[in-house]
Amino acid sequence: MRNLKKLAAVGLTAAMTMAMTVVSFGADVTFHFKNASNWDTVGAWIYEGIAFNTNVTPKEKCAAYNTEKERAIWPGAKMDPEADYNGWYSITAHFDDTSNGAVVIFNNYVADTTADTTSGGDETDNQYLQASGLVMDSTKKQQTPNQMIIKTEFTGTDYWCDFDGNTSAPGTKLLSAAPASYVKTATETATTAAAGTSTTATTAAVSSTTAAPKTGDAGAYALAFTGLAAAAVVVASKKKVNE
Repeated sequence: MRNLKKLAAVGLTAAMTMAMTVVSFGADVTFHFKNASNWDTVGAWIYEGIAFNTNVTPKEKCAAYNTEKERAIWPGAKMDPEADYNGWYSITAHFDDTSNGAVVIFNNYVADTTADTTSGGDETDNQYLQASGLVMDSTKKQQTPNQMIIKTEFTGTDYWCDFDGNTSAPGTKLLSAAPASYVKTATETATTAAAGTSTTATTAAVSSTTAAPKTGDAGAYALAFTGLAAAAVVVASKKKVNE
């Protein structure tokens, strides 16, 4: 009986450890992409694992998604422009285990002419592609080289692709820190500066108003001072009579 309890305790501990390990590796990761080719629409095709293990492209952002097979269809998820960063787009995907690394392919959001059966798709994808409203023309597809995060370096939750527009370059690693080109737009900076100037001017005006009494206040101060002076004269005269 004692050995059975020990065995149960060991099994429970192992199960808890495994559960904690899985939880600790899970993460929502945001990818930032510089649209140097000025694509009208930007897409992202995202894999967990540097060996293209599991496609984790968020289904809610996919124009074409195979609900029968529960998988994303190329070109994947539509990225959103970043309001404060001109030319940059972003998307967030969930990873169950970041220790496997990642591969992301950014693209111009043009679909295949027919289902791409060579990379995991099948004929059932065609109905979803045709209903998606996407441009379906394999000759017009454009994409970046593979953008990777190697296993030992997948420790952050934000990564950047400072794309230079060269679609035929070899694969590169995603950046774990924002590049110099990832800066707020001039309009945003100017607006902020103008707002700061306005606030400063307003603050100065309020301070000036507070320091300088209003006309009505000056009259009240003068009247009060006159009253005090008169009272002092009366007190002095009474004192003189009493003497």
